[in-house]
Amino acid sequence: MKGRLFPSAMARLGIARLGIGRLAIQFGTLFALAMLAMGLVVFLVAQQRISRRIDDALEYHSAKYLAAEHGQVASSAVVAGRIEAWQRQKALSERTYILFAPDGRLMAGRLRIPPPPQGFSQVRYVSRAHVVHKGRALATRLPDGALFAVVQHSEAAESLQAMLPWMVLAIFACALLAGLAVTTLFARQTALRLAETQAAADAIARGDLSRRIATDRLDGMFAEQAASLNRMLDRMAELVNAQRQFSSALAHDLRTPLARLRGLLAAARPGDEAQSDGLIERAERECASVIAIFDALLRLAELESGRHPTAVAPLDLGHLVADVAETMEPVLADHGGTLRLTRLDDAVVRADAGLVNQLLVNLLENVATHTPPGTTATLRVERADTGAVVILADDGPGLGAADRSRVVRPFERGAESAGRRGSGLGLSIAQAILRFHGGTLALADNAPGLEVRMTFPG
Repeated sequence: MKGRLFPSAMARLGIARLGIGRLAIQFGTLFALAMLAMGLVVFLVAQQRISRRIDDALEYHSAKYLAAEHGQVASSAVVAGRIEAWQRQKALSERTYILFAPDGRLMAGRLRIPPPPQGFSQVRYVSRAHVVHKGRALATRLPDGALFAVVQHSEAAESLQAMLPWMVLAIFACALLAGLAVTTLFARQTALRLAETQAAADAIARGDLSRRIATDRLDGMFAEQAASLNRMLDRMAELVNAQRQFSSALAHDLRTPLARLRGLLAAARPGDEAQSDGLIERAERECASVIAIFDALLRLAELESGRHPTAVAPLDLGHLVADVAETMEPVLADHGGTLRLTRLDDAVVRADAGLVNQLLVNLLENVATHTPPGTTATLRVERADTGAVVILADDGPGLGAADRSRVVRPFERGAESAGRRGSGLGLSIAQAILRFHGGTLALADNAPGLEVRMTFPG
């Protein structure tokens, strides 16, 4: 079925070849590292917050015990009394208070430690069970030289800080596993979708230009990508079909003059000079017809590929159109037609004067060749917001809507021109010249006749 990929095809494609494992490891590791970095940030912020809360508590309780009494700064005796009162009321606390005499002797408090330095510091002490503990102290020197210290037991904070690295590692491990699982699933689903694209590409490489990527099971960027690829495949199929038609038309157009040339050579009789001269002249015309077809094809190929030597420069379209009309007016008159200039706006565009001249000559020769005697053609140049427009209109038989979209292809002719001589490349070359300049060629009904609108960018 068109666009479907069966399990056997999946197996042949080898999803492992699409690098699922490496992709999963890369994305999973990246995700885990991001989570590890996040965990480290959380750890550092939590550690800082815990330390800040301990220091805030020490400052609060130190200020409380050193508060002035009756407008007088608390003395060492007052502070010692407050410590003793606290000891009588509190059996257990995460804080303790110590007062040292100026000589370092313990005046009040139960904790046996050396006098800490002023400000915040880390201290160690031994409990009654002979266990070494850690704490954080805030020491303040009193006016009489005594040293008051508040010690905050930090075991709980240290336990929490000790747990945080393990929590970070646990988060990292979970993130690594989750990242690997998620990216493996994502990579696998991506590989399945890419496998369908690859299967379609392989089918097209084998010559099945009708193969397309199924979009009914896709969504998001995959559906957009598949739709874009399908449009590209449609265009490729059109180009291949056009190439086939081009080859067929070329063979047909070359077959006719070559067959006539062969017939002329076969009809030649030795010794009849009069007949030979006539046959040679007709044979030369047929050869010239074949050469003209190849010359036109070469010009078309050069223009379409952008390899045509060019001299793009500012060009006054009105002046060039007037010169071409003066040259081609006798040509149309010889075929019983008339050429008139109706409007010539001042319009300067960047273009190759030689190519534009060839463009107008080709189109006017088409009028002379494919319209009946008595046809009147008009040329005008109009300035536009984005550049300029050259319009060639005639009152001949014109072209139907289907023919107007068809005759710009190589070797295509209108129904009225089927029996006339010509390569069928004039409009193709005209369109290629305008594309070369970034412009457009449009055919429209002139009611009666045909209007050819040539748009040049400014």
